[in-house]
Amino acid sequence: MADTALVLGGGGLTAYGWQIGVLAGLADAGVDLADADVLAGTSAGSLLALDLAGGSAPADLYKELLNGERAMLDVDFTFGMTVRYLWAALASRDPETVVKRLGRLALSVRDVPQTAVLDAIGAQLPVRDWPDRTVRMFAVDALTGQPTAFDADSGTDLLHAMSATCALPPLFPPIGIGSGRWMDGGVRSTTNADLVDDCARVVVLAPIPKGAGASPSARSQAETLASRGARVALLTPDRAARRAFGRNALDASRIPGAAREGRRQGLAHAERIGEIWQG
Repeated sequence: MADTALVLGGGGLTAYGWQIGVLAGLADAGVDLADADVLAGTSAGSLLALDLAGGSAPADLYKELLNGERAMLDVDFTFGMTVRYLWAALASRDPETVVKRLGRLALSVRDVPQTAVLDAIGAQLPVRDWPDRTVRMFAVDALTGQPTAFDADSGTDLLHAMSATCALPPLFPPIGIGSGRWMDGGVRSTTNADLVDDCARVVVLAPIPKGAGASPSARSQAETLASRGARVALLTPDRAARRAFGRNALDASRIPGAAREGRRQGLAHAERIGEIWQG
């Protein structure tokens, strides 16, 4: 069993910014989560996990965001896409049924080639090879609805794994890896924290505490981990942070504000999270 795990949730550009702010605030208070034995991410959280695994310090990432020094993925999740996603997500109270419906939505995307997704995501990667540290990227098979955690031992390259965890339907088609067609792990859960069940101490950052419809909440998954014997701390955005996010999670202009609010929350919750992290 690994000792510590940092679980980084999905939720777009503002989620990425808020989580960097949280980590920077915690580090300023003497709680450095970047040294986790396991760095696990869903969608945007996977990119941050890769940044940390590559040795990027939260303080440096925070400065980059505030200064606009990093180009972020520019995509347009249209109103029509939102309607199609919610139509699939809200049609059932059964989580497994919802994931299968979203899988069918993902498989229906035929006007975007997989190569275009790989090119778009590849431009965001700071490295091309899996780092030496343990990084897990959550994705869901659109064909079966089953989740997985891609890592260096999965037999797939980093680019395909990152593209899979970011392949949100109906913006992107699922990514072919092995016999599966893999889509954004966020269709199952915004954090997939329950899948990190081999770690003794876990901190979960959940920019979106719960996905649409029957999706399990980050809190319920944290409670599942705790019931299995792990010590768990969960942090979600407060009201001020949610206002900073705005209504469009892909609005890059909102990143600095989300990061600042995250840093404020990190400083405020450092003692609580430090008690879990530092034993």
